[in-house]
Amino acid sequence: MSPLALLALLAAVEPTVPQYDIESLRVRYTQYAQTGLGYQSAAGPPGKPGSEWLRVEQPQAEITARLGERVTERVWIPVDIVTAASPDHSRYGKPYDAVDTVTTASRSTPSATLDTFTTYRADRATDLTMRAGFHIEEPFESWIVGVGASRSFAEDNTVVGVSANQILDWFDRFDLDGNRHGRATRSTTNLNVDVTQVLSPTTLANVAYGGTLQAGELGNTWQSVMLDGGARGDERLPGHRFRHAAAARVAQWLPWDGALTLAYRIYLDSWGIAAHSAEGALAQRVLPGVVLRASYRFHVQSAPGFFTTAAAPNGTGFRTSDSDLGPFHAQTFGGAVVVDLPVARHAHDLHVDIGFERYVRSDSLRVDVSTCGLGFRF
Repeated sequence: MSPLALLALLAAVEPTVPQYDIESLRVRYTQYAQTGLGYQSAAGPPGKPGSEWLRVEQPQAEITARLGERVTERVWIPVDIVTAASPDHSRYGKPYDAVDTVTTASRSTPSATLDTFTTYRADRATDLTMRAGFHIEEPFESWIVGVGASRSFAEDNTVVGVSANQILDWFDRFDLDGNRHGRATRSTTNLNVDVTQVLSPTTLANVAYGGTLQAGELGNTWQSVMLDGGARGDERLPGHRFRHAAAARVAQWLPWDGALTLAYRIYLDSWGIAAHSAEGALAQRVLPGVVLRASYRFHVQSAPGFFTTAAAPNGTGFRTSDSDLGPFHAQTFGGAVVVDLPVARHAHDLHVDIGFERYVRSDSLRVDVSTCGLGFRF
């Protein structure tokens, strides 16, 4: 066979490359500003809780594209610029040579994540999904892979979904004096199932369950515990943690061009923590393309048996002073303005939203979250 004939044959059997179309492009900027005191922080007077001051600047981008008739690809890239004064012991006259007791990363550090989510439409009622992601910061790296499937029944009035995710974290191990002791690992295996049901032409309900098994080093290795007498010791956590969460949500269309969403979530884990969350959100269209949103969330949780604010210096069991693991109740108040406008030529519409949330916790922690998003749908 001549070279020209061979090229003609290859061209004839070469598969057609599916068309690659950008469906949407979104960018967002979010700022987290945290204040408060916690016993796990040494950034305070001896024998007293320390500062939990933290600020995060997070720009992010999301691209959704369609490859042919069956494949949809979503790529999400958030970048965090973290400034955390709470672990910076040098601000409080501690006798350490380094900038802080751990690493300069605990003072200010950038981090980035690449998260991809691929959906394959097997048939009209079945979607298969695959997730792959990578996160990096000083001194921490994380990998995630996941698979899932969803199928609709009863003329699409019922949708059942299942998913599984595996996360591996790899990070430096430090002691309270900032000395590095090799690397530590943590494994997180997560399984989820959810059912969405159309209850009426104006009502939608969803129930979901997620189970998670964590194993390995479950702390950050440098977090401290308050001891009797005002000194500080290392945090000691179990090597395994089983976590269970179940949630129910109902969305109701309102006849005055609004929507109400109510949700409840219960959480239990093998450390003895129990938590309950109730949430409500109201969306109201005030002008064509303009929607106002308001939300409220109440959360209450108990502490594990090894939570303490004054551990025995010679104790050998598990112990933590982490305020996130302690007993507290919290409230979140939020609001947003959402604008969707038609645009000409290259895009179908322009999406703009501006929002604010305030998180208030009974143990003095406060977080203000400001966000602004911009997106095009093509």
